[in-house]
Amino acid sequence: MDKHPFKAILFLALMCCTTIMQAQFTTDHRQLEEHQRYSKEKKFNTWSIAFGYGPMIMQNDLTSYAVLPDKHWKLGPMIKVDKQIHPAWALDFMVMSSDFHVGNETYYNTGNIIDYSVGIITYINQWFAYPGPMNDKWNLYLKLGVGMASFRTRVHYTETGEVATNRAGTSYLVLGYSQDDPYKETARANEIVTPLSLGLQRRINRSFDIAFETSMRWSIEDKLDYILLGANNDKYWYTNIHLVYKIGKKNKRHSRWTHRGYGFNVFDKPKKDPLADEVAELQEQLRQYESKRVIKIDSVKVKHHASRIYGSNNMVSIYFDSYESELDTKDQVDLATIGLYMTKNPRSTVDIYGYNDSRDSSEENLEISKNRCEAVLSYFVDDLGIDKNRFTLIPKGEDDLLLPKNKEKSSAIRMINRRADVVIFKP
Repeated sequence: MDKHPFKAILFLALMCCTTIMQAQFTTDHRQLEEHQRYSKEKKFNTWSIAFGYGPMIMQNDLTSYAVLPDKHWKLGPMIKVDKQIHPAWALDFMVMSSDFHVGNETYYNTGNIIDYSVGIITYINQWFAYPGPMNDKWNLYLKLGVGMASFRTRVHYTETGEVATNRAGTSYLVLGYSQDDPYKETARANEIVTPLSLGLQRRINRSFDIAFETSMRWSIEDKLDYILLGANNDKYWYTNIHLVYKIGKKNKRHSRWTHRGYGFNVFDKPKKDPLADEVAELQEQLRQYESKRVIKIDSVKVKHHASRIYGSNNMVSIYFDSYESELDTKDQVDLATIGLYMTKNPRSTVDIYGYNDSRDSSEENLEISKNRCEAVLSYFVDDLGIDKNRFTLIPKGEDDLLLPKNKEKSSAIRMINRRADVVIFKP
């Protein structure tokens, strides 16, 4: 069996998280009343006090059992006070006490622990898409804390039951008892512990909840059993069922039983809208569409201008953004129409003229126009499989623009000058 119960706690927490995640990422069917909804402006009860009882299982260097003891079960009470900071977060102060008895064939250890701890709680069901109690009745939480174990411990010989002594026989193996008289109590020994807890709460009404909590509490100095041996520090596993009384006016809900609104994280910071990227993309597409519309309006001028230069009315113009030479989907569709014509008319040829506006140097403009010609040629040859020898590339740079340089002021004119003209010559 697993010798580390905290692994089972973590596994259970993971399974619960997975289940909640699957449930929370579905359509929100909650029918919430106003008193169930959380907002910063409204007042909710935030304090509670709890009383519980349950077993404390010691895991130290003298432990003989794997997970659960076969005898000498010890039960102990607890009391804790909770302060809810936010529906997803809380603080608590907890005190628990229990005797313990654990041993092996040679030695056994008996004692008593009073544990004081402060913990920070996060409610797992408040972390997901539609945060709030499950079915308005259940809360699952994790708690991480720090505390102090104030304890007394004695080491006994298993065979005789007598208190064990050191090798010299001059003192007893005890803490919190007199070294000379192992049954005479002295000041308790203290050790820092770090608890990790998993809990499940059930709301009964506006006054009471009932809850189950299990926690593994690790010691720092490994002296709870007085034996400074072994690879792992001493630890103890405390589980309890407790009744919670929610302090405050009964016409108000307790904050931990409220449902938070969609769109905020567990720190009440606005979450990024999952549609924001899609909206931004749509806006960019609309912007590009509007810019293309300007080009389409002026395309009649371009075609008339081109027919005088090229001697052919059978042509398609491809427009580019500044410094770009990539083809978009619409461009590919237009070129595919020409490719189909060339396939049906195997003796036809195509001249590809490339242009750029005159804002850069002549050399740069010529290089950009050459790239645009080659991009169009690459689509015909590589994607459509047409013979390369049927094409002639004519990069023009800033020559033969729609308007002379000194008149190229309109953004629409500049956009038209950033193009490649694909001219078909019939056989």
